[in-house]
Amino acid sequence: MYSFKTMNFNISVFKKNLSVIILAGGKGERLKPLTKSLPKPLIKLEGRTIIEHIIFFFSKNKINKIIIAGGYKFKAFLNFRKKFNKNIKVINTGENQKIMKRIIRCLSFCNEYILICYGDTIADIKINSVIKKFLKSNYKTVICSYEMKSNFGVIKSNRSNIVYSFKEKPSLDIWFNIGYILVKKDILIKNKNKTFEKFLYLLSNSKNMINHKHRGKHITVNTLTELEKAKKQIKKI
Repeated sequence: MYSFKTMNFNISVFKKNLSVIILAGGKGERLKPLTKSLPKPLIKLEGRTIIEHIIFFFSKNKINKIIIAGGYKFKAFLNFRKKFNKNIKVINTGENQKIMKRIIRCLSFCNEYILICYGDTIADIKINSVIKKFLKSNYKTVICSYEMKSNFGVIKSNRSNIVYSFKEKPSLDIWFNIGYILVKKDILIKNKNKTFEKFLYLLSNSKNMINHKHRGKHITVNTLTELEKAKKQIKKI
């Protein structure tokens, strides 16, 4: 059993051996015309780019070794990097690569433990809780999820079509992947020839993955509509 003091010490030590890979190589097709001239993670929300919000979040949590897996408009990240310290590295993983290929290209720069996150997703994840789950589970992969909410009123009715339940935009008890995936480096190496989707499927099928249900704030920017919504949400994070 871990004592409270031992666990906190382990987390502090663990973070020194943790690398973050931010997946930032996609073309952001659904955000055109904004993404014609820059990668999606460099779109601004309240004076900071999306990726800056992500990096400042990790800095706040004393996680400083960050690798940006760039691709589309890669050179834009090189100029962006100058704002930050030498612990941030930008890797050109190719313009049309699949997620797993991007990750594998970053591994030689990574420590023993890796936190994978998406360059279009901001969340106030409780990182220490994620690490605790990882340590307590004997290094099983931890994946963060968020509860899906309906955009519509949900109706339930019986065989005679008599409505017996109506809820306006309810939570659905369906949890979806928002990234922030904590995994051992050697697990990724062993699965380097698989797609990222297949990799996650195999982990879940073999019961080697732990779900961390995030109940805080969450922002994902995929469309122009989501971008406008994100500009309001970011003020609350």
